[in-house]
Amino acid sequence: MKKTLLQTLFLLTLVTLSATAQFCFSPQQPQADQVVSFTYSPQTTPLATDSTLEGRYVRYGAPNMMRISQPTTVTLVRQGNDYVGRVYLPKKDVAGTMLYFRNSTLPKRTDLNKGQFYIIPVWDAAGRIVPHATGGQASVFTRTHLPAEAGFRPDQTWVITLLEHELAQNPDLRPQYWYDLLAARIKQRKPGYGPQVKSAIESYLASRPEPSPAELADAARLYESMGDFAKVKALRERRKSVEPAGALVQKDRAMAIRTEPNWAKKKLAYAAFSKEFPTSTHLPALTIMMTDDYYKQNDITGMMAFVGQQPDSFVDAGMLNTIAFKMADERRSVPEAEQLTKRALAVLKNQAKPTDVSGDWATEKQKRQRQLMNTYARTLEQQGKYAEAYTAYQAMLTPDTVNENEPRTIERYFQCALRTNHGNEALPVIEEAVQLDKATKSLKAALHDWYAKQPGNTVAKADAYLKDLEADVVADKRDEMQQKLINEPAPAFSLTDLKGRTISTSAMKGKVVVLDFWATWCGPCIASFPAMQQAQTRFKNDPDVRFLFVNTREGGPVQRVYNFMDKHPYDFVVPLDGQQKVANAYKVQGIPTKVVIGPNGRVRYRSIGYNGDPEATVDELALVVEMLKDGK
Repeated sequence: MKKTLLQTLFLLTLVTLSATAQFCFSPQQPQADQVVSFTYSPQTTPLATDSTLEGRYVRYGAPNMMRISQPTTVTLVRQGNDYVGRVYLPKKDVAGTMLYFRNSTLPKRTDLNKGQFYIIPVWDAAGRIVPHATGGQASVFTRTHLPAEAGFRPDQTWVITLLEHELAQNPDLRPQYWYDLLAARIKQRKPGYGPQVKSAIESYLASRPEPSPAELADAARLYESMGDFAKVKALRERRKSVEPAGALVQKDRAMAIRTEPNWAKKKLAYAAFSKEFPTSTHLPALTIMMTDDYYKQNDITGMMAFVGQQPDSFVDAGMLNTIAFKMADERRSVPEAEQLTKRALAVLKNQAKPTDVSGDWATEKQKRQRQLMNTYARTLEQQGKYAEAYTAYQAMLTPDTVNENEPRTIERYFQCALRTNHGNEALPVIEEAVQLDKATKSLKAALHDWYAKQPGNTVAKADAYLKDLEADVVADKRDEMQQKLINEPAPAFSLTDLKGRTISTSAMKGKVVVLDFWATWCGPCIASFPAMQQAQTRFKNDPDVRFLFVNTREGGPVQRVYNFMDKHPYDFVVPLDGQQKVANAYKVQGIPTKVVIGPNGRVRYRSIGYNGDPEATVDELALVVEMLKDGK
């Protein structure tokens, strides 16, 4: 093959290609819009002993065209000791193809041609290698995912060599490669690189009659990577003067609007921005922020007018849903909340898949629509439009979607059903909710009362009906609690309570005893008292269950305990453990600690702290007490 000087220089960058016979291709001078066949001989490579091989490649071209360079697999067919494959060179924007080879089942086993990859350059009809055939290789190293996929860090010296070769042959391409070349020198960190790179930046900018905004931005990025922030700031200002309506000015103006603390000034700044830059990429996000700010300012009238002026692309259906639900839940501007939800539903209906959604958009869209319908139903319910609310709830609640909804939502659905005489129609959803433990206590109570009032039913039948629905859930909870139960000796004690009575374990033999260790200074202890009152009330008529609220670790005058109990309506029995002997005997490591002693006089349950959920606390304690009464 006759070589021009340019070809010779190019091939010098491909040492391995010309020095070995491990990779060759046909035609010898491939051109655009051709299929190239290649042969790979792995005998002298790291893949010499591998049999399941594949190729991975990217096409490359000018730096601004590297979006075409997505790593792609090429199938290899074995022929004796060699492998053959084919790649297509498109009609335009391609100056070559870079490949590496790997074990298809063990992809970390690779042949990277000593970090230079294998090259198929593109030639023109005159037999010359096309521009970017060498510089484009450097772009693969600096602008594509291929090196990271292959598991190695490119050699910056080699990147610089490729770029210098390209610019030696095609000086007119300097505007496209100057940044990559200087960025590589910064990464190379050769002694003295800083002043040299800075000089090169200034020299390049001076050579340009009017540096473009992109060139000024690239220069700023280079200075930033070297920590010269004064230069970065100066270049930003220069770029803004060159492009007074450009991206940088828009970004700064948008940030100023975001950080403006004065609401009146913020509205004026937004109005000016939207007028000057109606197509700005910052405008949708600013509009969404302003919507939220109108709400935070409690300017509901202003917010409604503002949202009504916006195109759908500037409206965040999720934000409107959040705002509308809060308004409805607080019974504040509920008609406006209804309007917001309707707008959000209309926006969602025609919305294309957002960039932040990685999964199936149809499924996610249905989920968002259910959330909006829940809010819409809430706005109707709060206005007394129960029939419309019930219809809206029906659109989002079925027995199959019970698990995807909150218990309070299911409860509101049933309340609307009862108000509109649709109890029987709603029953499948409500029964499923109870069986899946998605029903609140008030929902169960409403279901019980409604069921008892149906023709032919009684309270006893309602009791049995609800118990049957809950059977599986109760059984599961019992099985789970059985794993938490302990079995330790319960130390005997005798204490005096606030009324001067002697409280002793000997007087409580055969009973289930709940001990709650607390102190007046303990915030979580006090926070748990309403729940503990509920738990005690549940068993107030049961002579076989006792609750004792053992004051311990008080660390101050006992009068504090008397004063606390006088100020609060709790009918607790409060033994005083002033020396902490009982707390220590029962292994209390922190308060509040709840200990349950079984009828056999053994400690069966211990819990430290309070999770802030009164209902869960009551239910768990009640379950423990019932299980111990049953001899579990």
